[in-house]
Amino acid sequence: MLTYLINVTDDMLALSLVIGMIVAFLDTYCSGSGRITGRIGLLAGVIAAGVRAYFTNTRRIKDGWKVGTYGLGFSLGFLVLTAAAVAVFGYFLMRKKNCPKMKTAANWVISICFALFMGACLYCSLPNVLTYPFKFDTGGHGLISSDFFLRLGGYLLGVIICALSGIGVYKLYMCAAKKGIRAVPFVSMCIGVVLYGVYYFGKLMAVLTTRSIIDDVNMFSFAAQSNNLSCWYTYGLFILALITAVVFFAGSLTKKEPFSTKAQHRKQRALWRSGRRYSLLLILCFIAGILCSTLFVEMNKVVIREAPVEEPVIIKDSDGEDKELQVPLEMVSDGHLHRFGYKTGEGNQVRFIVVLKQENTSNYGVGLDACEICGEAGYYENSAGQIVCKKCNVIMNRTTIGMKGGCNPIIIDYDMDENAITVPVSEMIKNQKVFKS
Repeated sequence: MLTYLINVTDDMLALSLVIGMIVAFLDTYCSGSGRITGRIGLLAGVIAAGVRAYFTNTRRIKDGWKVGTYGLGFSLGFLVLTAAAVAVFGYFLMRKKNCPKMKTAANWVISICFALFMGACLYCSLPNVLTYPFKFDTGGHGLISSDFFLRLGGYLLGVIICALSGIGVYKLYMCAAKKGIRAVPFVSMCIGVVLYGVYYFGKLMAVLTTRSIIDDVNMFSFAAQSNNLSCWYTYGLFILALITAVVFFAGSLTKKEPFSTKAQHRKQRALWRSGRRYSLLLILCFIAGILCSTLFVEMNKVVIREAPVEEPVIIKDSDGEDKELQVPLEMVSDGHLHRFGYKTGEGNQVRFIVVLKQENTSNYGVGLDACEICGEAGYYENSAGQIVCKKCNVIMNRTTIGMKGGCNPIIIDYDMDENAITVPVSEMIKNQKVFKS
């Protein structure tokens, strides 16, 4: 249960807050057409994420890692475009008295840029959330079981927390705008979008530096730190929203508004109360977010009993160079996970796994002890004999080990005869960048 609660909030909580901020901005400053454009961008992002989730999990896509990487690149590009649009046209959009033509142009340009940015962000972050229900492992008990409903409960609770966070920040900002507190939500939205852009930049650099597309130590270090401190981006966004909540609370206690009738006074007080309620909702969601990234993570930790890294038999060529790695079948025929390591000339230990897929057969799963989604985290075998990803706790389907896609091990070329599995050393050298420290 906790696994999927943690995963969903990790994937979507920060984005829910950013979307709530942006939609509130569009509804406050843009006309009806601009608001509709924002909703279209959200819908397009959800559809694109659904299509990506379907193909990623049902098709073997060549160079599948590029699908998400392009999304990160487009998100950052749209962010830069949006920042430029706000800088150039924001003045015309936010002034009450202005040239109608310029205000209309500003409305369209800014709303379209924000719609593209939100759509691209949903395309990047939502696919994982959409596919989690299809990865529920019930230990063979089927859908009508306590295991399934516990996982579904954690998943739905995570979705609810993300949805309430986005709705809460949207409603609070709208209440603040109606009370004339526009500057604070606008500034916090701008900072929040930039903060989320930095988070995406870290994710992009993590992919590019790991694959040596960008070979820069500083960028690699930044990506690693950004990944390790990813929860602080969410905390930062909550703090920005809570600053608006504090300003709103102060205004509700000190600001005296003129009114001509008791009905008008009741309406004013109702709006203040509504804003305070949404402020309280954000505080509760903030606490839930902190628990999901701290206490629940500790509670969900599993004692991992790693299989030892064994040494394969090294076959040399006529020049004395390492040519092939051989794994005798008798070493891996017990049905358990076996890990093997080979140290390249550059000093990187490249690990690969071998596991018997089905008893009394010669059907073996062979792949790197790493995947394209979770990197070099690798796999372990739990007490039930299931192969599990160390990072995301997804349980592998043994029949798909050796096939491309999802959290499956990265595939490598190998040969097998009646005595041994043979892996070319060239495969280890080609994939050493995955394990590059």
